[in-house]
Amino acid sequence: MPELPDLTVFAENLHRRLGGSQVSAVDCSRERRLNVDAETLRTAVCGGVVEAVARAGKEIELRLSHRARLRIHLMLSGRFVLTEDPDRLGDKMLTLRFTAGPALVVTDPKGLVKVALNPEPGAAPDALEADAAYLRQKAAGKPKTLAKAFLIDQAVLRGIGNAYADEILWAARISPKAAVGRIPGEAFEALAAAIHKVLTEATEKIRAAHPDIIGGEIRDFLLIHNPQRAQSPTGRPIGKEKIASKTTYFTDEQVLY
Repeated sequence: MPELPDLTVFAENLHRRLGGSQVSAVDCSRERRLNVDAETLRTAVCGGVVEAVARAGKEIELRLSHRARLRIHLMLSGRFVLTEDPDRLGDKMLTLRFTAGPALVVTDPKGLVKVALNPEPGAAPDALEADAAYLRQKAAGKPKTLAKAFLIDQAVLRGIGNAYADEILWAARISPKAAVGRIPGEAFEALAAAIHKVLTEATEKIRAAHPDIIGGEIRDFLLIHNPQRAQSPTGRPIGKEKIASKTTYFTDEQVLY
């Protein structure tokens, strides 16, 4: 599932390609994955001009000229495709056609992509906006929660998923099995710094290596959540275990509070 760094670059590239385009037609193959009926979606979106494409947590949002916002969650296997011939594609969940240029198609072989028209804003802050004080305050409200589960909870922080939670916790040297209520103040400072550093650096690497990317997951450069690596950059063996129902990678350098 794409996470904050992937989606940030997707949004930049989609904005570059679609900004200023006027929507001429909308097709949705699975109405049950919408938060409104298909006709309401078409009425709200058709005729609108794409003013911005932005990331919103782990989703992509198209902001249109007549105040309609279309938010797309790619889930496990959704992908964006820009094509002049959308009819040739299979597994289409959503197709946006424009008066000029390629259509935007969202495909998903699993059929799990979610599409929301004018969704309510998320209550949790974006991961890049959270500081140590916020993290401590949220941890105090759920002290027994494991650090891994805490970071991937979109009601706590928006944008972090399974892979980057492992990278962040290793960078902060906090065990994924640590109870957040036991984490000391200085470790929360390290955690907040690691969130920003890991996500920002990953975004820069994806942008540099794949400047036009709008789909998929780039994970080959990850230091810990990477099945191709047996050791951390410091030479410690990388372990693998199910934690918070997620396949989790970690080392014995990480402190179990």
